[in-house]
Amino acid sequence: MESQLVTKRVLGIVEDERDMQLLLRLTLGADPRLDLGGEATSAEEALELAQSWEPDLIVLDQSLDGELTGLEAAPLLKALVPETKILLFTAYDLRARAEAEPAVDDFLRKDNFAALLPTVNRMLGLEPLT
Repeated sequence: MESQLVTKRVLGIVEDERDMQLLLRLTLGADPRLDLGGEATSAEEALELAQSWEPDLIVLDQSLDGELTGLEAAPLLKALVPETKILLFTAYDLRARAEAEPAVDDFLRKDNFAALLPTVNRMLGLEPLT
């Protein structure tokens, strides 16, 4: 019997709402190919931790605890971990602003939560789970 090694993709979650953090953990944790590298409730905390997380992708909220918004933090995070994909995941309709920010790789509104896991998988080049 041949064993298949699965390389887990590391995610970072930057979200200040506790209930949404839990929902993100449960949803993304349902995919065995994804590993939660770390969580932060503010952009400042994410900036401190991003290099130790070594994330393949960061799910980044717009409104956070602290001084910086998600859009303000995205280029700073990208400077620290340039290979990391950034998904701006917010309740606000900021698609145009997100598309204008080169550090943001994709945008998803929270009211389209069902698209979260497929979006993350697509961004990471993973096939949908069957």
